[in-house]
Amino acid sequence: MRRSDFLTALRQHKFIHALFPHDDALNDPVDAFARALTLTGGIWDDTFLHSPATGSATLSAYLRAQYPAGSVFCSATPQVYGDRILHAETLASSLKEVDVGVVRARFGVSETGAVFLSEDHLCVNELSTHARHLVVLLDTRNILDHLHQAHKQNRYFNARYTLLIAGPTALADSENALISGAKGVESLRVVGM
Repeated sequence: MRRSDFLTALRQHKFIHALFPHDDALNDPVDAFARALTLTGGIWDDTFLHSPATGSATLSAYLRAQYPAGSVFCSATPQVYGDRILHAETLASSLKEVDVGVVRARFGVSETGAVFLSEDHLCVNELSTHARHLVVLLDTRNILDHLHQAHKQNRYFNARYTLLIAGPTALADSENALISGAKGVESLRVVGM
């Protein structure tokens, strides 16, 4: 957008419409989400996106093959079998030994590559930070175009614990040393379904 177009739109109070074109003018939201997620260091996995419906055993076996043998899985979704039983009374401290946490996101945002999680999806909130690797199952029909649409989803943001995750955690110092997973998950894999 050129500066003159921006100022004209602002003067005519059409700023938001100029920034966010109608949905039919946007590119494929799944492709945009995959690009944004990859830019933030996340992994986009479309293996199950174009395949026929598969059972929990197939998805569980596929995910286990993506991580080292002997990895401890903890799943907050019935689509993937976990090694640890997860329920509301699970102590957060017991999740420190979890290698791979698996959750289902309510929606994703193609603008940022972020996925929305809440206490309803995590069962135990600390699963999103204590697991070394986080796998998020995302229904691609629930990908929103931008954050403004995400914040209009009031019914989801009313939970006590909500977060939008875009990529694995990282920490950098003044000497340009970047450390992935310094204070949270080392990798974020989003599986499109």
